[in-house]
Amino acid sequence: MGDEAPNIRAVRAGEGRTLFVTWKGGAESPVDLGEHLARYAVFAPLRADDAAFRDVTVGEWGWCAHWTDDMEISSDALWRLALAQGGAWLRSWREAHRMTQAEAASALGVSPRMWRYYEAGEHLLPKTVRLACVGFDAQARAA
Repeated sequence: MGDEAPNIRAVRAGEGRTLFVTWKGGAESPVDLGEHLARYAVFAPLRADDAAFRDVTVGEWGWCAHWTDDMEISSDALWRLALAQGGAWLRSWREAHRMTQAEAASALGVSPRMWRYYEAGEHLLPKTVRLACVGFDAQARAA
């Protein structure tokens, strides 16, 4: 994560219980909160009510996703979820294509070192890499 704590610039609800978090540096991460919300009783209203979940805002100073004074998720927790979920998504994509990390990195024009960082959850998975994966799949279907 580096020396800087992850601040949230913007947040919006997506499908299901996914938030799209835009970080202060401009990176955007989809974060699936389904399991997180299920773990804590305080989030029961967000599990049950789509409108309540969509009513998310950026908390004071960008330090959380805010629904009510009783229902917030810290930017640190969202950051950790974004790292883990991005890495898992990328690993799943690579394994579905039966590629090594080096082969997948080469196919998408990413350095092998960065690929390892992304899969390990040490760096946020950039939107450009997700889009490159989608483009790779589209190109493979067209061939």
